[in-house]
Amino acid sequence: MGIRLALDGRKLTDYGIGSYLRALLRGLDARPDVDLTVLARSGHEERVAGLSPGARVITTAARGYGAAEHIQLPMALLREQVDLVHFPHYVAPRLVARPTVVTIHDLIQLFYPPKNHPQLARLYLRLMIGSALRRARRVITVSRSSRRDLIKLFAADPQRLVVVANGVDPALAERPTKEDLDAIKAHYGLRSPAVLVVANDKPHKNLDLVLRAYHLAVRQRRVPGQLVFLGGADAECRLRARAERFGLGDRVRLLGRVPRAHLSALYHVAAALLHVSLYEGFGLPVLEAMCAGLPVITSNLGAMRELGEGAARLVNPLEVDEVSAAIEQVLVDDPLRSRMIEAGQKRAESLSWERTVEETVAVYRLALGEV
Repeated sequence: MGIRLALDGRKLTDYGIGSYLRALLRGLDARPDVDLTVLARSGHEERVAGLSPGARVITTAARGYGAAEHIQLPMALLREQVDLVHFPHYVAPRLVARPTVVTIHDLIQLFYPPKNHPQLARLYLRLMIGSALRRARRVITVSRSSRRDLIKLFAADPQRLVVVANGVDPALAERPTKEDLDAIKAHYGLRSPAVLVVANDKPHKNLDLVLRAYHLAVRQRRVPGQLVFLGGADAECRLRARAERFGLGDRVRLLGRVPRAHLSALYHVAAALLHVSLYEGFGLPVLEAMCAGLPVITSNLGAMRELGEGAARLVNPLEVDEVSAAIEQVLVDDPLRSRMIEAGQKRAESLSWERTVEETVAVYRLALGEV
């Protein structure tokens, strides 16, 4: 039996949730058992059509995390003949008159709220997550760690929480030509070996410790090359001043946001990924790096341990010396690098977006009582 599904696609351009949405849009559109309607932000119609040419697209001006979406989204869906609505984040307006599935990726803003984060915003977050957990037919989490957090903090019903891990684009495994890699290195002014950090500058990303650990690796362990930041840490970031104070100078490169095609090439240019967050719902850069054949150093906590155990070098993200030693070890120990690359690629092969879509459709059927 076909499922008439509405998918909230408003966060299509975000990094983490955006990757998740793009995979769902491609995968669901290809399934004959899903009749897809996508709720898109005004101006994103062509983006959605490029990913899901068979989907019906309805638009809304409703932005995320505000009062308007609780009226505008139900109104936009009112005339749609759908069986189920999937919200790929924790806000699921109560007035939506259809069964819902909600994906809750993480609780980062509860554990590590941004600076000057209003108390009212944290209250709104708690209310929305609590409402989603009570009202949704099923709640998808992207890791066992996130599932445990929801049970612990919100006393969520374990029977309604389903773990569906994120996937990775297998195209990341395709190594660019030497000419293309040399061009990327020249374009960004990179020197080898490059240790890559893919992260924004939020507190849970632990970037101050990353800088201290790399400084120690350079000063005491004579590690060559550069530390390369991608993501929210741009040239105006406070990390530039910190790097200068450590005397790292051009040993640190802050590239900011880069095109997706460049990110893929940078995974192949680099010698290691350093991802020592204090908390993640999943840790997509870890999986992307593994797929590209890049050795990974990551935290021994939560979802990162879950994803990296047996395939990455796990470290205590609070211990500068331990992280620094891991940087040196992964750069110089060739037998270790080979083992990590092989194990990481096998891990990535087991976590495809196709599997994510298949398991998500199974959750839809559970929510509709078809299983």
